[in-house]
Amino acid sequence: MIAGTAFAAPAVDANIELDNTSREGTAVAAADRGLTQSGRVELNISNKAGADMFVAGRASFLSKKDGTVATDDMWIQLGSAGGDVKLGRFEAADLFPLAGDTLVNHAGTVYGANSLRGRKGADVFHAAGTLQLGSGFAFELGAVQTNTTTLVTSGARGWRPVVSYASGPLAVKLGMESGEYNSGNKVSGFGLTASYDFGSFKLTGNVAQGKQDAAANETTKSYALSAAVVGGLGLGYASGINDLTGGDIRVNTTYVSYKMPLFGIDGASVTPAFSSSRAQNSVANTSVDETAFRVRLNYTF
Repeated sequence: MIAGTAFAAPAVDANIELDNTSREGTAVAAADRGLTQSGRVELNISNKAGADMFVAGRASFLSKKDGTVATDDMWIQLGSAGGDVKLGRFEAADLFPLAGDTLVNHAGTVYGANSLRGRKGADVFHAAGTLQLGSGFAFELGAVQTNTTTLVTSGARGWRPVVSYASGPLAVKLGMESGEYNSGNKVSGFGLTASYDFGSFKLTGNVAQGKQDAAANETTKSYALSAAVVGGLGLGYASGINDLTGGDIRVNTTYVSYKMPLFGIDGASVTPAFSSSRAQNSVANTSVDETAFRVRLNYTF
């Protein structure tokens, strides 16, 4: 959490997270089936200084169970209450959020208009400018650019404008992305997400459509409905339709998770989660599936 007063000491927090996951199904590579364990320790340092004009920054460092280290967030933000610019490693507005997504494993592609959302690697340039338009409206323009042709997996470069609206329990975001994948194929798509907080639960709906990372002019359409319920329950359904010559691949995924306090200890939680997905290819008349179960332990200190 960023400290809000000028010249305040940096806010520092840390947590440890351990995922115990079992994956089965024909969509899972043989080497990845069965029970696995992964995790990391996360250290966050953040601060904000200034009144009418401000500068803020955040760094999140990860020490992983496999012995490697990484950076999750690392950004600087500068501006005012009316507008700001953020540069570095971060995630921009989410156009396809899934509530309670502790474990959501798709057996195929479900496009979320998030190819240019951020957290790119190495020397990739990423910036997002945000203007507060008033009456609950805001406009964000993200840019991802690099000269290298070896972007990270699913890497892409281009522009990503997003208009958002928030008023009371209602929140809506509409955006698009335009550019190219690391393969040289075009990025082109849009996403719309809307949520409403009913008090006892929050309902979120998403729709997205874009051009696949393929030489053929084939589109992918995705839909999702998810809910987060007071008490830590999250559940949802997501569907993707990926066009092929003569047919399509349809992906259907359902998931559920339940976050519970652990022994009543402040900052400690356990979250069991389940995900089931199937992808059906109408051209080849084949299908693959994945079923996964996870128990996540998290302790913030």
